[in-house]
Amino acid sequence: MRNSSAAKPARLLSLWALLLLALVVGGLLYLTHRSEEVFLPAGKQPDAVWVSYAELLLEARPENDELRLTLIEQLIKLGDYPRARRHLRELEVDETDSLRFYRVELDVLEALASRKGIERPKRLALVERLSRLSRGGLATELLLRQARYALSLSAPGLAADVYVDLAGREPEKATEWLGEAARWYLASGQQERAAQLYIDLLEQAETAEQRSQWLDQAFAALRAGDRGEAAVELLARYFAELRDADPQILAEGVETAIGSRRLDLAAQFIRAWRAWRPNDLQAMALDFRVRLAEGDLEQAWAVGQILVESRADDPDLLRQMAQLGEWVGDPHAALGYWVRLLQVREDGETREHAWRLATQLFDFERAIPLLETLSQQRRLSDAELDALVYSQRSRGTPEALERWLRGYLQHHPEHRKAWYGLQLLHEHNQQFAAEAQVWAAMDKRFKLTVAERMAWAEAHWRLFDAAAAWQILDAIDTDAVDDEGYWRMRAALAWDLEQDADARQAYERLLALQVTLSNGDEQQLITLYRESAPDKALALLIRSWQRTRDPATLTEALQLAEQLAAWAQLQALVDEAMTMPGSTRVSALWQARALLAERGGRQVEAERLYRQGLSLFPQQSVFRERLLWLYIDQGRREELPALLQQWRSLARQESVLWLPFASANLLLNRTEQALAWYRLYLRSNPGDWLVQAAYADALDSGGYADAAQRQRRRLLAQVDQQQLAGSIERYRVYLRLVSTSQSGRRALQQAWQWQDGSQTMLQLWFEQFLARLDSTRQEAMKDEWLAWARSQGLEIGRYELFQEAMRGQDRDALVRLLAGGGLDQAQRVEALTRLGRGGEALGVGLASLSDEQPESIRGQLLRQTVELHQRTPQGVQLSWQNRDFGDFDLRGPSARIARHLGNDWYADLRLGQGSYDAPTLDERVLGDERNLQLRLQRELSDGALDLIVDGSWRDDEDRLGFGLARRLQLSSRDELEVSLDWHREADDSGLLRALGMRDGLGVAGRHSLGARDQVSWSLAHQRYSTRQGDALGSGQQFNLEATHALFFEGPTWLLRSGINYQQNSLESALPDSLFASQPLLDAQGDEVLDDQNNAVRVPLGGALILDGATPGDLLQERFGQLYLGSTWRRGFPGTLNRERAQYTWLVDVLAGWQWTEQEFNYAINTGVGLELFGDDELAFTFGFQSAPRSGGGEPGGTMGISYSARFGR
Repeated sequence: MRNSSAAKPARLLSLWALLLLALVVGGLLYLTHRSEEVFLPAGKQPDAVWVSYAELLLEARPENDELRLTLIEQLIKLGDYPRARRHLRELEVDETDSLRFYRVELDVLEALASRKGIERPKRLALVERLSRLSRGGLATELLLRQARYALSLSAPGLAADVYVDLAGREPEKATEWLGEAARWYLASGQQERAAQLYIDLLEQAETAEQRSQWLDQAFAALRAGDRGEAAVELLARYFAELRDADPQILAEGVETAIGSRRLDLAAQFIRAWRAWRPNDLQAMALDFRVRLAEGDLEQAWAVGQILVESRADDPDLLRQMAQLGEWVGDPHAALGYWVRLLQVREDGETREHAWRLATQLFDFERAIPLLETLSQQRRLSDAELDALVYSQRSRGTPEALERWLRGYLQHHPEHRKAWYGLQLLHEHNQQFAAEAQVWAAMDKRFKLTVAERMAWAEAHWRLFDAAAAWQILDAIDTDAVDDEGYWRMRAALAWDLEQDADARQAYERLLALQVTLSNGDEQQLITLYRESAPDKALALLIRSWQRTRDPATLTEALQLAEQLAAWAQLQALVDEAMTMPGSTRVSALWQARALLAERGGRQVEAERLYRQGLSLFPQQSVFRERLLWLYIDQGRREELPALLQQWRSLARQESVLWLPFASANLLLNRTEQALAWYRLYLRSNPGDWLVQAAYADALDSGGYADAAQRQRRRLLAQVDQQQLAGSIERYRVYLRLVSTSQSGRRALQQAWQWQDGSQTMLQLWFEQFLARLDSTRQEAMKDEWLAWARSQGLEIGRYELFQEAMRGQDRDALVRLLAGGGLDQAQRVEALTRLGRGGEALGVGLASLSDEQPESIRGQLLRQTVELHQRTPQGVQLSWQNRDFGDFDLRGPSARIARHLGNDWYADLRLGQGSYDAPTLDERVLGDERNLQLRLQRELSDGALDLIVDGSWRDDEDRLGFGLARRLQLSSRDELEVSLDWHREADDSGLLRALGMRDGLGVAGRHSLGARDQVSWSLAHQRYSTRQGDALGSGQQFNLEATHALFFEGPTWLLRSGINYQQNSLESALPDSLFASQPLLDAQGDEVLDDQNNAVRVPLGGALILDGATPGDLLQERFGQLYLGSTWRRGFPGTLNRERAQYTWLVDVLAGWQWTEQEFNYAINTGVGLELFGDDELAFTFGFQSAPRSGGGEPGGTMGISYSARFGR
């Protein structure tokens, strides 16, 4: 600023000075342009100055392509690839091979310069670009760089191709370039091309040195290319060149020939080599190998023996010689080489092979040191230990072996196998005590296996210490043990120690393991089962027989099946055995067949089989025994006396007959003889408690009740329940002892305690339960329990079958039981009676009544025959009786005769004559009355049919009537009867009895509510008429009575109560024909009187002298009564057959209330009967009734005297 105080700037140069400076710079530039080549590198390494200058020049003359190419080359050398690539792009020349090369080169160099390296895809792409470059237009320098870049990019094959091109461009350097090409062909895996180049160089070589070099290279290339055969052939062509060559190539040639299977060439090489150098150990070693390769083992063995002396410390050669010695059959020499090899170099595999070979050669002198040395180094394996023990034992030095084992175990106590070897040593030397000590030591260190414990136990067993052996076996958990040998030993030890439960468990485990027992084991198990589980014993016997078909086993099985009452199994055994050849020679089979026939109700077949068996086996008294038992069981007393007499002398020597002889005599009621046979048996078999029990029963039957009871109590105290096993009969006898000595309830409790799920024990309980039902009078419950028993497959006894058939009125079952036999005589009588065969039943009962029957059966038979006689008595009777109906008497004599007509018909004929004595009847009109009643009874299977003829003949009017009755036995407790009557006698009142008759239809029933109680009832429709046929009326009646027995005998005492009711519909008047006369009436209806002022009567011809009588005088219109009664009696006085010996008597009283008459009534009936000459009776009877029905209020009664005699017994 004009007014500024700052000083003005001073100029450094003036304008003239600047002009001068510009002229100087321009001159310099000119001079520089004229001499620009001086800045070029001129063969030197370019630097940054030169590059900058070259770029300035190119800016001045951008069309100078030569300078630009030179700049690009220099930038590449300097590594400035971006600037080089820029100048390459600025070239304005036609595309050439060099430009393409530069572009690829820059890419390669940049990739190689990258710190991250070159990824494979990029590297492959660069190699591909290098390989696509046309090498014809490239300078030699560029080709060399291409080859170098190819090698840098791991493409030696491409580099080799470039070197081949270089060899073509520069013949003077062809050897060098071809060598390089072969080298890189070999590196790229193109061994054939490399080998071919080496062969070409070999053929072009001029000096021996070059030929040796190229031969070596070609040989190596062919080997690398897996062309060993071509390699050795090439070597063979030029082998003469190798005389002075390195032995290594000779060795390689031999090895290659061996590997190429050109053993001929290998042998050729070796022969030449050994000829050139006889003492060359390498040639000798290769010769050894060639011999081995050729398979010339003998020559190889010879060469090797020489070679090994020079190379004694060569472990490989020693190994080969050891192996070769085994191959050529000289194992002893081979073993020597193995030992020498171990001395040179310790090797576990070699030592193992050596000791194994030594043991195979039984060269224990060398095997033992080999193994002992090994044991000093480490613990031996089990195989090594076994080999050492075997070697020592084979050498026969057990003491040395024991010392070594004990020393070894001090260092290796954990080696179980060594302990086992020591145990085996003691076992083989029979040093069982020492062996047991070894086992004890092992048990402290190891958990012994089952097999080892078995061996330990066996050692104690051999020392006869079975208890210690058992403790060893029993110390382990047996649940997981499935070893067959263990259970066999356990069973044998338990058997020796008498430990039955353990022995049984062991044998059962063997069977569970599907092990087939030996014969001895089977017999032992069967013996055990016989006592504790007889069912299993039987099953085992059956399986044994099915496997062996041994007749003795079959016999034993049949006998046991019979003892166990296993009838299904017995039948199956018999069926199967009958198909076996020679079965007829097995006596037990005959016995079983007969027994099954007997049980099946085929008694005739059973008898036939026993007799056939006796004829086939006359020496076997078992058939005599069985035949006697058959007759005894069936109660066939008729056959027994003859057989007892026939076999008496034989029976004294045959103990098997003593018991049937005793039972047969007991059946025949020969008690003393039976007891004698029992005593004979018991003297020889004092411990047989079953027979002692039977002896007690015999004592009881013989009247020695006190002795029998003492015997039973003594047996019950002595018998151990373990003695019961083996047969169901033993249990039954024991329970019978309990029942008779204590109580049936206690026997039932005992049977329940025995329940173990088996069929046998269930059978026992069931039998006791049925017996308990009998004792408690609960027979009605039996049918349901029997049905349950059948569903469980239980056996039902014949007695129960009989009782069931009787309760259910099962006639088919009764027929089967009768046909099957086995019923006693009392049961036969009862069955025949139920079947409606009363006559046959009476015949059987009477025929069986003898002193040979047991007292109990005889008593039943006596009662049964008495009842049958009561039901259908046989005999003749004469009597006189007076009946008072209440101021109305009927008296007169009568006769009766009755008997059976065959087995099914029964006839009862009653004849009577009487006269009436009554103020209301004209006896002159009636006259004497003659009566006849004939009853024919036909026994039917379900009851009876009665046909009745009832006639009455009198002066005034006769009567002939008929009756038909059908009685049905519905069950053992229920009976129903239906009756039809026509013109039958009517005794509802005295007048009706004399003047009338009745027709009727009725039904009645009787029901037993128990052994003491009974209910009876009846319903009837009656129609009443006079004898002349005039109707009197009709009505219905109902009766019901309940009876209770307080005492059955001594005397019989019955209480009864009931009701009677009748309702009648009567006619209005009686017919005139009934009246004797009637008053004569005049016209006014008044009576006409005679001179004595008596009414004049007109006779009518009837017998009734009762003016104004109505039907009500003959029959009450209503009658009803409730009553109670009591009866004491001993038999029935006045019956056709006397029921009791010597005398009978009766006292019967009744008291009732007749509500229709509103009055109380009572009745008394008494009687007494006396025996006169035997089967006869003289009886006196008397009865009184305070108010008989329709008696007009007058008392009535009866009085009679009779004499009767019985037909037959």
